[in-house]
Amino acid sequence: MWKRWSQLTECVKTGLPAPKVSDDEYVGTFIAAMDHHARGRARAIVQAVGVNGMRRMLDLGGGSGVYSIAFAQAAPDLRSEIIDLPEVTPIALEHVARAGLSSRITVRPGDMLTAELPKQGYDLVLLSSICHMFSPEENRALFARAYEALAPKGRIAIADFIVDPDKASPRSATLFALNMLVATRGGSTYSEPEYESWLKASGFGEVKRVRMPGPINLILATRN
Repeated sequence: MWKRWSQLTECVKTGLPAPKVSDDEYVGTFIAAMDHHARGRARAIVQAVGVNGMRRMLDLGGGSGVYSIAFAQAAPDLRSEIIDLPEVTPIALEHVARAGLSSRITVRPGDMLTAELPKQGYDLVLLSSICHMFSPEENRALFARAYEALAPKGRIAIADFIVDPDKASPRSATLFALNMLVATRGGSTYSEPEYESWLKASGFGEVKRVRMPGPINLILATRN
């Protein structure tokens, strides 16, 4: 992070991210850090979303599989599919196997923006710490794909930093927007009204925000 943040001034001037840092150990270190942070809030997200009647879940960008594992442990009949990049999937497979859930959680390599998804197959699509990586246009396209993948009355759950409408607070979310400026081409942190407008444009009905302990909040929306 320091190598990228040391170029913050240039990134602010140009609007472009810092050059990508080449590091063979980066993926494993990054996923381990994400897994560490997610373990502290996975159970709270499961409780906020609920698992009643849920049988199929799609975990886009599922990383280590920590959320799929938490949902599967809470719902014995639930099956989850994780889609993440090829360099991440071996890590997820290892975590899923260690949890004894290989028969109920599958892991598939792919780009969530382009990977083929079944139509109307899932009760839940989870996007945890994903939307901040993408531009508004990419998020709208991703929500439309999630809508098509959900069964009628299925839900999307988005766990992420959420800024206030003025984009000036809270501090943790605005600082993370800077982190996305130096690290991604189009990523940022977004407000509740932005998420609501994108989700409704994709066809979702009811949209609500669930405030969680810590800097991450939850947006839930239901397919009509």
